[in-house]
Amino acid sequence: MRAQRTFALTVLFTVTAVLTGTVPSYAAVVDGTCVAGISMGFSPAVTQPLTPAPLTTITGAGTITTCVFPDGGATTGTLTYTVQGNLTSTSAQNLTGVLDIAWADASTSHGTVTGLSNLGSLGGAAGLTATITAGRFTGDEVQIANLRDPLALLNCLTTGLSQSSGTSALVFTDLA
Repeated sequence: MRAQRTFALTVLFTVTAVLTGTVPSYAAVVDGTCVAGISMGFSPAVTQPLTPAPLTTITGAGTITTCVFPDGGATTGTLTYTVQGNLTSTSAQNLTGVLDIAWADASTSHGTVTGLSNLGSLGGAAGLTATITAGRFTGDEVQIANLRDPLALLNCLTTGLSQSSGTSALVFTDLA
């Protein structure tokens, strides 16, 4: 619960900085932020480092519950993603994947996954980065930071990680 509050405050401060103009002029422009609950599945289960790392598929789905967009628009929706790559508990390589968001107003966002954080680097956190290629926020980069069970890394290293869920933040950034 404490981690969720800290995360929510971080999102709030980021949005406040953007809305009040306290972001440096050279910085990318944040188009909005969201909070979501996301569940992920790993097939096969992600385990400790192996050489070579096995080809693993990650599927994720979630509900976007709260967004702040200075330009308006739907503030809720659902998301799904599928990512394939060579994954272990501490590495992610050769990633390909897609992200789809269905907004409550029937608009959509479709993206190509460009990165996945090192699954073991933060223990209870994982991250996904995608570039929106079609629909709402085309051209934006979206970063999804997922705060999950802090024991996820330990589980991954000992028994393998086949499922995980947690609270996520989505940050849409216009890089132009």
